[in-house]
This record gives sequence, structure tokens and C-alpha cells, in this order.
Amino acid sequence: MSFRAFEKELPDVYILAIHADRVMHFDHVIALGHLQEMGRLLVNKILMNEQSNVKRTEPLSLLEELMNIEILPDPFLAALKKLEYLDKRESDMLIKPDEIKKLFYNMFDLTSWYFKTYIDDQFTPPPMLLKPQDTALNIILNDEHQASERKSNIHIDNKIVKGIWEDGIEGEQYMELEGSESFQGQVCNGVKSGKGVYRWSDGTKYTGQWHLDTEYGFGIKEYANGDRYQGEWKEGLFHGNGVYEWHDGTRFEGKWEDNMEHGFGIRTYTDGTVQRGFWTYGELIFTEDQLGEGKETITGGNDD
Repeated sequence: MSFRAFEKELPDVYILAIHADRVMHFDHVIALGHLQEMGRLLVNKILMNEQSNVKRTEPLSLLEELMNIEILPDPFLAALKKLEYLDKRESDMLIKPDEIKKLFYNMFDLTSWYFKTYIDDQFTPPPMLLKPQDTALNIILNDEHQASERKSNIHIDNKIVKGIWEDGIEGEQYMELEGSESFQGQVCNGVKSGKGVYRWSDGTKYTGQWHLDTEYGFGIKEYANGDRYQGEWKEGLFHGNGVYEWHDGTRFEGKWEDNMEHGFGIRTYTDGTVQRGFWTYGELIFTEDQLGEGKETITGGNDD
């Protein structure tokens, strides 16, 4: 990825770019969130380098200050404004994927400008390339050649299972596993790695990214009971930004860690009640109103 040129000097920007690039194909709204954080980070860095004495911390106030010092080219200011005015809470139908991809390119150009202006005036940016984005996770087989088969043992969910490779190449394959389970996707050194779809015997299905045989990156898991999680994963657990929808209609959108709500989030109940606040490992600690008013923490329990 072209942002790798900034990894050493701007690791925080580089990490946000990786996250945005990783999820853009699956969920452009989550990618928008990463790009917004990237834009705000760069605005702060520019103001610090310009030794601007800013007392307010709101993103729009910082952007206004940046406009006042008249250092940033107009196209970059326009991109930063657009990032701030796009609302992640809007329907994803109102936020076009192509628009997010264009903003990704804008952030690359802005990062290159920052790098050349404040770090290395001899810097020449590399060509901007997004990682390849497959339009589907399906396997593309060459119809001109008959597929061969071979049996092999691989590790799935910490157990050894027997599978059949349809064409004998451990790349993108479809395998039917014991217990009416199946995996279709990329495999490296005998473990799931890359993009793939796994179906469990009870009907649960995971579609997304894998690393070392576990869900890692961005993915969607649809459970047999009707629950659904869409978001970021780490080592097989919900980790990062994500949305969990229970089969009864309850919904939580926000931060996750180790499969539990952790950070700011919005929980919506079936009766229309909405809780906005901060969670710590599944427990609501502050509501948004309490945080603003400086009230005592709540634990979610009732006083005796």
C-alpha cells in the first residue's frame, strides 16, 4: 500500500490508512470513520507545526483555524470539510462508496503534502494504489482445465479436520469439511488466511477476512439464531468498530473489545429507547448526558 512510505515518520496516520483500506470494500461507512480520524489527526499536526495557539478542540473549530492561517491548498481544505460534514449515522445509501474512495485518495495527497512540507522537502510520493479489492469471495476456476482433487488435513477451530481441495492448489479453494461444514476462500500453509466464507453446520456463516485461521480484519457473522455482527475483528473476537443486531431487534453500534461493548456506543432497544454512552467490557459506565454534566458514574444496577 502506498501509505507505507509514511509508516516510520507518521505511524498513527499509516495505521488509520491501513484500517480504512482494509474495510473499504466491505463497509465504506466504517472506512469513512477512519478517514475522519486521519483528517483530524493531520489538522492537529499542521496546527502544531505552525505553532497555532488554539484553545478549542472541536474538529470544526480546528479546521476553521487551519483555514485562517491560509497554508493548506484549497483542494485539501475542501476534502477535510467534506469529511467533517459526512455523517456516519446516515444511511449507507446516502454515502456513496466511490465518494469514500475519492476521499481516501485525497487523504493520501494531503499526507504527502504534509510529509514534504514538514518532514522531507525532497520527498516524492509513490503512486497511489489501493490494495486489490475482489468483487466477490467466490472462487474463480479455469473452465478450460479439469479440476483435480486431493485430500488433506487442516486445522479448523483448533481441531484437525479432513477436507478436499478442488484443484489441488492451496490458494483460493472450496472445501467441504466433516460435520457438514464448509470453507470457501484463501488458505496459506494449511490455515485460513485472506478472504473467505465459512459455514457451520448449525447455519452460522462468517464472510470476511481471516488471519492465522481466525476472523481478523473486517467481517460479517450471521448466527443461526438470527443475530448478526458486522464490523472489525481481532483473533476471532469483536474488536474495533462494529454493529451487533440481536434477533429481537435490539442493536448496538460502537466500539468493541474481546466480544464486549467497550468504548462509546449507541444501543437501541425494540421499544425505541436509545442509550448513548461509554461502555467498559460490556457494562454501561457513563451515559452521554452524564459525561457532559459531570455526574457520578452509573453501573446499570438499581439502588436498594
